[in-house]
Amino acid sequence: MKNATQYIKHIAALLTLAAASTSAFAQSADYRRGYDDGYAAAQRDAREDRGGGDRGRDRSYLQILEATYYAPDGSCNARRGVRAEVEENRGVVAASDKLCGDPDVGARKTLRIVYRCGDDAPQRLVVRQYEKARLSCRRG
Repeated sequence: MKNATQYIKHIAALLTLAAASTSAFAQSADYRRGYDDGYAAAQRDAREDRGGGDRGRDRSYLQILEATYYAPDGSCNARRGVRAEVEENRGVVAASDKLCGDPDVGARKTLRIVYRCGDDAPQRLVVRQYEKARLSCRRG
């Protein structure tokens, strides 16, 4: 009987170790997948920023050069979030945690954007949290 109890304890210990290693493997696979997705997104961003063909001369082409969502004790790169908002909302962007997360919980944030239309000089825009702004390349 004593041998049977020890045998059952050994099997339980082995099953526990197997479950833990499977969980660690799944976490590392998820981490790797997230890393690969982020790397691919950065590569796409870099290709888009190079322009391509006559885009640089096309004054209607709006390019987000920089976007930072910040507060006194933190900031995050909001460039991808701003680009997505501009594309989805016809040039309108809302300064919110949706852009890149909350860089300073409880503090009032500000969004600073630097963008350019074609080869024109860069334009700067500052938007307070919860406010909206329109980025446009139209003249007149």
